[in-house]
Amino acid sequence: METKQVLSALSALAQESRLAIFRLLVQTGPQGLVASKISEQIGIP
Repeated sequence: METKQVLSALSALAQESRLAIFRLLVQTGPQGLVASKISEQIGIP
């Protein structure tokens, strides 16, 4: 991955809610989660 691509990806995770969603999806694994479950678990309406 190019440095610019890495920086762009990491900057997208700088927002608190995006980072929380990313962490949740990593913990969940390959099966993933539907949007409503993500919203419910993160507490975002």
